[in-house]
Amino acid sequence: MAHAEDAKSPPEGAESLPKACQQASSGQGMAGKAMEMGDKASHSMSSDMSEAQKASMKAMSDMNRTMRAAHSIKDPDLAFICGMIAHHRGAVAMSKIELQSGKDQQAKTWAKKIIEDQEKEIAEFEALAAKVGNAK
Repeated sequence: MAHAEDAKSPPEGAESLPKACQQASSGQGMAGKAMEMGDKASHSMSSDMSEAQKASMKAMSDMNRTMRAAHSIKDPDLAFICGMIAHHRGAVAMSKIELQSGKDQQAKTWAKKIIEDQEKEIAEFEALAAKVGNAK
């Protein structure tokens, strides 16, 4: 019975997505659980990493977990929209790490542009998720 309840609750990572994405996402199954275990294993190997590397690994792990949750959505439009929200948030997080830790001015310039562009697109995707989610 626990498996049936797990399938009805949104997968880990969905909690940071818009309500329409959360409501449409389903359990992530064994593939998602195996990938989560890989994420956790990579964190345990981080003792030799710099703070920037640790932050980057966390940003990637968070993005991947949320993207898996989004792609558990059966509706292809909503899965795409919600997946792109997660993907763009990951790009923003990685860009902020570059601004904090990076040294190369060109990379920092790109990071600033990514943050500006992707935050605008995230807002657009969130509005579209609400519209598409309500239409279903």
